[in-house]
Amino acid sequence: MTKTKTKAVTVMAALLLPAASAHAQTVTFTDINDAVPGKFFDAASSVPDASDPNTLVIGLNTGLDGTIWKHRDFKASLLPFSYPSATDTISFVIHAPDGYYVATVTYQENLVLGNSRFGRAFAATQLVVNGVATEEHFADLSDLGATRVPMSITTSLVAANADAKVVDGRVVVQVLPLPEPPPVLDVPPVPAVPEVPAVPAVLEVPAVPAVLEVPAVPAVLKVPTVPVPLAR
Repeated sequence: MTKTKTKAVTVMAALLLPAASAHAQTVTFTDINDAVPGKFFDAASSVPDASDPNTLVIGLNTGLDGTIWKHRDFKASLLPFSYPSATDTISFVIHAPDGYYVATVTYQENLVLGNSRFGRAFAATQLVVNGVATEEHFADLSDLGATRVPMSITTSLVAANADAKVVDGRVVVQVLPLPEPPPVLDVPPVPAVPEVPAVPAVLEVPAVPAVLEVPAVPAVLKVPTVPVPLAR
C-alpha cells in the first residue's frame, strides 16, 4: 500500500513540474484602459490572477452613481436606476517575457441573460487581437511569434423586458519559447587581390617641327593672241 502511494506522488510531481515551469514565464499587461470610465468595465481593478499571472481578471464597476442615480454595474435592465443598454471597451497590451512569444489568447466571460415569454436580453462581444477583429473568443498567434500583442474587448448588452449582465471576464494567455536562430555559417576568407603592376611611364613625344611657309606661286602672265595670217 505504501509503495502505491509513493508511486502516485512521484507521478503527480512529474506532471506538476512542466506546469510550474510554464507559469514561471509570466506575461505583463500594460496600458489597461476602458472607454467608459466610472461604469461597466473597470480598468483600475483589472489585475492578473494571483494564482495564474498569465490570466488578466477584468474588473467590473459596482454600486450606484449618486450624481445621476444609475447603477455602475455592467448591466442592461428596464428597471429604475438602470441602463436599458450598455456598451464598453477595455484595452491593454500583452508583453511576453524575454525569450518567449504570445502563442494563444482566450477570453472567458460569464453572462446572465434573461429569456422568457415576457422578455429577452441580448449580448455581443467582439475582440481585436493584434489588430485583427474577431467574434471568436480564441486567437491563435503561434505563426506570428509576436512578443507584444495589443488587445481590446468590446461587449454590448440590450434589455428587452429582461436583464443582461456581465458577471466576470478573464483573458488567459499562453506563451511558448522563441525558436532558436539558425547558426551563422562561417564565411570563407576573401582571397588576396593580386597587386596590379605599375603602369610604365609614357615616353615624351618629340615636338613636331614647325611647317615652313610655302612661298606664294607667281601669277601666270597672259599670253597675247597670235594674229591669224590672211589667205591669199
